[in-house]
Amino acid sequence: MAAEVPNYTIRPMKKEEIPAVLDLWRETGLSEGTYSLDTWFAHDPDGFYVAVPDSPLEGRTSNDHSSLPCYNTYTTKTDRFHSDPGTVLGACAGILQNEDLAFIGLYVVQSIYQRRGIGKKIWNAVMERIGDRNAGVNPVPSQLSNYRDRSGFPVQTSWCSIESVANEVDLSQMNADVPEVDVQVLTLEDNDVLNNVICYDADICGYSRGNLIPLLCEQKDSITMVATKTEDGEVCGYGNIKKNIKGGTTVGPLYADSADIAEKILFELIKAFPSSEKGKMIIMLIDCNQSAIKLMNRIGFKDGEDIARLYRKEEVPVKYDKIFSQHNLNFSVF
Repeated sequence: MAAEVPNYTIRPMKKEEIPAVLDLWRETGLSEGTYSLDTWFAHDPDGFYVAVPDSPLEGRTSNDHSSLPCYNTYTTKTDRFHSDPGTVLGACAGILQNEDLAFIGLYVVQSIYQRRGIGKKIWNAVMERIGDRNAGVNPVPSQLSNYRDRSGFPVQTSWCSIESVANEVDLSQMNADVPEVDVQVLTLEDNDVLNNVICYDADICGYSRGNLIPLLCEQKDSITMVATKTEDGEVCGYGNIKKNIKGGTTVGPLYADSADIAEKILFELIKAFPSSEKGKMIIMLIDCNQSAIKLMNRIGFKDGEDIARLYRKEEVPVKYDKIFSQHNLNFSVF
């Protein structure tokens, strides 16, 4: 039975609401880094919108989890509702990648309030903020036609994202013997290397994410590493591993000049990150990089379903052959 919709307000998310939004996302069963929202909020604090009640909600329970979204809204499977004024009814993010490009994700509404107009109002607020910019989105397969044919994202790429999962990674099966490459933890103290990583990242993506790379280095529950050539110190890859809300770990980004360098970075990330060898690990591949798929399959990752990429105006060109795991499917084009 559907609940009565309280009076609510659509507005930008506050920093202190990040845990509530992450809890709401956790109920979808989908993954996200434990501190990814904090990092991307610091990157673009105006990019998150929430629906919050105008007054406290009384505690209630519901077994109504069957409603389907009109856009990319997910059933939350939750039986508990907070009673404080800051309860989040729904959320959506529209993160600016640069002045001309945005990315939309983290779109979720409590199941008991779905199909009541909340999701669409949050969506409209995000789209108003994005304006006339090009924008990308990764719809779940069941919502592909909604986005592509009715929601203004008609450009579908020829490639798809793939969530690849390993229940356990066996380091003995990995080849980390690349003598001409050094891998080390990336820190804010080494300005020269940090600036080189920012340039390396920009060369792959086609635009600079100068403030994001330092934020990634500072992100809790994660480690960022960089690969450099021993001969001249040139950056040839970098990666990040983090805890996720499903109790495992997520690797992303993982960018490298070649599969052997990507494998060495991944080996060092796993070795350096506590408990990552024994827990479930997620890597977000793109199916147009066959070197990445072959590498991950060889060391024990299993590919899941394809996730389409859509754009409002045009596809964003990147160096696909260097992307061995995407940065984040909720907040980043790559």
